[in-house]
Amino acid sequence: MALRFDIEQFESESIENQLGTYWMRVSDQITLVNRMVFLEWASARVIAGWVPAASEFEWKQQMTYYMWQNMTIADKLKTRKEELSGNSKILIPSAGFEQLVQNAARADGFPAFLGGWFLELTKGAVEAYERYAEALDPIFDAPTLEILNEVIPKKRAQVAWANGLVHDMVKDREVLASVERWRHYVRAYTRHIGGVDVRLEADGKPQPVCPVQEAYGPAPKKRSRPAWLKVQEGFEPPEEVVDNLKIFMWHYMTEIQVCDPMCYIFYGMDDMPFEFYVDFSRHIWDEVRHHLMGVRRLRQMGYNIHDFPIPYGEDATQELENYYTELTMIGETCSFTRKKKSLEAYYAKGDILSGMTAEIDIVDERMHVRFGKKWIPVIYKTKFNDSRTLDEIVRSVMDRWMNLDDTGLGKHQGNPELAKLTSGERKSITHFAFCGKIEFKNLNFEKL
Repeated sequence: MALRFDIEQFESESIENQLGTYWMRVSDQITLVNRMVFLEWASARVIAGWVPAASEFEWKQQMTYYMWQNMTIADKLKTRKEELSGNSKILIPSAGFEQLVQNAARADGFPAFLGGWFLELTKGAVEAYERYAEALDPIFDAPTLEILNEVIPKKRAQVAWANGLVHDMVKDREVLASVERWRHYVRAYTRHIGGVDVRLEADGKPQPVCPVQEAYGPAPKKRSRPAWLKVQEGFEPPEEVVDNLKIFMWHYMTEIQVCDPMCYIFYGMDDMPFEFYVDFSRHIWDEVRHHLMGVRRLRQMGYNIHDFPIPYGEDATQELENYYTELTMIGETCSFTRKKKSLEAYYAKGDILSGMTAEIDIVDERMHVRFGKKWIPVIYKTKFNDSRTLDEIVRSVMDRWMNLDDTGLGKHQGNPELAKLTSGERKSITHFAFCGKIEFKNLNFEKL
């Protein structure tokens, strides 16, 4: 699937610079900054599309961090572009550059993707940023240099991370062949268009032929997971945490299971405004942080997280159109009561680190709910031409949950109250009351 963006026009391929590589006029900078904003934006979406292909949680964690980091870089560069040009519009730099981005993403395996995307294209971006910085004047261009001095080390770190993984992966000869084949292709394609910043001399050769018959990603049909992972269908907590406050740390640990579905959405949600991807990338990275918060606290308590199961099905692509709405307007909105109560219990009992974990989670979740309220109507209008209000959309999700849940939504939460409601009661229930019905029941706030 090709990426599409809420932008249409193509800029000129050329960068007019009459002062060599030592100075850059504003018009030249506008063109180059636009180019790098587009690349970072596209890179964030492509990386998200490959997160489900990563078989280790550590890889998913780092990639979602880079996805968010790239959108943050794009946002800062976009702000600078607006300062330079007087407008914030981002244009596709050229048809050739767009094709490079699209084609470089379509590797035949995860190691090959790492090699082509990070060790070739991202490394090329680092070199382009360095050439840009070298051409700037420390007085004229101080605001831009401030951004580049922050961006360049971050991009170098991305390349170094991928290099470490690939270095270990290519011990397998088949993997080595795949990585080398794809790196050669991306390198040749980049050279063919004159480099990431079109400031290198093009080699004059024909466009290289893609060596892959069928791409594995982005957005593979099935998501990968660690071999050690104990998988379960529902949210039945392990016996070690079922009757005490540790259950909240286990729930934080399980939040890694939302990472892949959200990344499918981030990659595949075309034609949304730039700001949506800035907000959504932060949301995804926050969910990974929450997982890490739970993992860290459970380890501090002496548990081996490999012993704890996580609801983690192989197919994370089902009903993605409803996923974001249900996550923000039901899953997160309806969690505050129990989380605030757990926070108070932790602090009262002197468990400061667990209390801080809950407190930070609440801060993040409030922001996620704001994101949902902001973007859900836009998503429905853009994707489905659906002009319903947020309240109408949320009402339909509530009805869907109640109508589909013959045994009660509380099946996984200890108290199947929804299944006990009459048809009239279901129609009259408010969102606040709905949250009360699906809150986790039988939680023990008295026992650490």
